Amino acid sequence: MKRAGTIPLLCGVIALAVSATAVAIAIAPHGWRVSALVHAANTDAIAPLAREADSNFAFVPSIDHYDGVYFYAIAQDPLARDVAHRLIDESAYRYGHAGYGWLAGLVSLRDPAFVPGALLFLGLLGMTVAAIAASLVARALGWTPWAGVFVAMSPGLVSAVIADTAEPVGVAVIALAILFWLRGRIAWAAVFLIAACLVKEPYVLVPVALALWEGIRWVRGARSSHLVARGLALAAGPLLFGVWYAYLRFNFGLWPFRASVSLWGPPIVGWVDTFRRALGLAGTDFNGAQLGAVVVPLLVTLAAALIFGALRALRLRTPLDVLFLLFFLLTALLNWWTLLYPKDLVRELIVPLLLLPAVIASLPSTQKTTAVSAPPAA
Repeated sequence: MKRAGTIPLLCGVIALAVSATAVAIAIAPHGWRVSALVHAANTDAIAPLAREADSNFAFVPSIDHYDGVYFYAIAQDPLARDVAHRLIDESAYRYGHAGYGWLAGLVSLRDPAFVPGALLFLGLLGMTVAAIAASLVARALGWTPWAGVFVAMSPGLVSAVIADTAEPVGVAVIALAILFWLRGRIAWAAVFLIAACLVKEPYVLVPVALALWEGIRWVRGARSSHLVARGLALAAGPLLFGVWYAYLRFNFGLWPFRASVSLWGPPIVGWVDTFRRALGLAGTDFNGAQLGAVVVPLLVTLAAALIFGALRALRLRTPLDVLFLLFFLLTALLNWWTLLYPKDLVRELIVPLLLLPAVIASLPSTQKTTAVSAPPAA
């Protein structure tokens, strides 16, 4: 029992060590300045603001500009009423997933000089908490608690840490929401479900998945207590997400999803288009040919893994099966811009790939009935 209680902590330590190692490698060429992880270019509109906050700010080449810039701006201008939101492109879209930036603003005490450190701290904390919570979820479902170590093995999560993006925090709050839901701690589950919805738009699928799971259990004859409380907990995240989106519509004059930046398209079209574009890279320069050569086998094997996982998830044994199926459907809508470039691909597939071992695995014999029919433990 003592060893079982230690394993989740070890998973957290491993995830922290792996991501911290990646951070050290990433910032070493920049004089160990964590501001390099923001990936702001000297030519970005926000560069003067960053330089004013920190004269030693580590800028990157313009070709290396990446999404950490947007969370850096949100941390300084959380409600998009100040200056920073005017210095990033597609502000309405960027603010549609503001939760990570808000947390960085709180941790930095709204001091711009501390924002890069706050973003990194939250990324490392997210990795640690995600691994611990995933381990506890696995143990609650009767699997090995060593499952939490998959967090440390996620290229998408590790790349998110060294790019100051929201996924480590997002996975942490998702894992905590599911853990508290399984334990019957509905109020705490609601808190983390709200957080998940505000960290990244696709994470609205988490309360949807739990609602569907409760419906499946009801059809199978299981009856959960406190139905009103459960319904309110599941509705709170999507409701507050909708309120925030309405605020952004009022503030920016357009809905975030109407921005020109888009990860989505018609089902399957993006995958077919990506294969066509990857094959077309063969006759370009060396770097293009190398990218094209890896994209085809990478996407084919990922598609096979996801399809196999979806078939296994149709058993609907746990809420993780339902969540995987929803994210599986979402991946069919990804466009070529996301699928062609590995750095974006590994970020967008983080959740379904982390769930894949769970949906493929068989439940222990002691869990085969209780996982489906028993109410969550109080």
